[in-house]
Parts: sequence; C-alpha cells; structure tokens
Amino acid sequence: MAISLDAAKAIYRQAIDPRASDAEGAAWWDEVADEIRDVVVARPVNEAAKVIDWWHHDWTVVSDMPRNAATRIREAARALRLNA
Repeated sequence: MAISLDAAKAIYRQAIDPRASDAEGAAWWDEVADEIRDVVVARPVNEAAKVIDWWHHDWTVVSDMPRNAATRIREAARALRLNA
C-alpha cells in the first residue's frame, strides 16, 4: 500500500495526535510517515506495535500503549483508503 506524505499526516492526526502540525518540520514528518507505512503493512498487529514501541515516552504521558496506537493507525489507514 503506497501512502503519501499527506495521507500519513492525516492518519497520524486521526490516530495519534490531532494537534500535530506542519510546524513539526519536514524531517520529523518524513520519519513519522515511514513508521506509519511500516505499521500499516506489518502483520500481525503485535509486529506493527513493535515499529512504534520506541515512542514509549509519548505513550506513558498519555496512558496509551503501542498496540492500541498501532490498531488506531491501521484503522485510520483503512478508513482513508475507503474514502479515497
């Protein structure tokens, strides 16, 4: 599944942080987009969670878990594809 940078931003904003803006910078968004793509194609969801597990600090701040976030990312990607 080819996911554009704009689509990755939309997925991230829907699944993780609606406040994330382009002010985060191009390099940050490129890295996030690569990880979004990896999460979407990973099988099973446990493997997808491992891709973003290093975001551990962010998960603990908002009482979230990588598996839950990976599930939301995958659901957002599916929804975006259905609406495309």
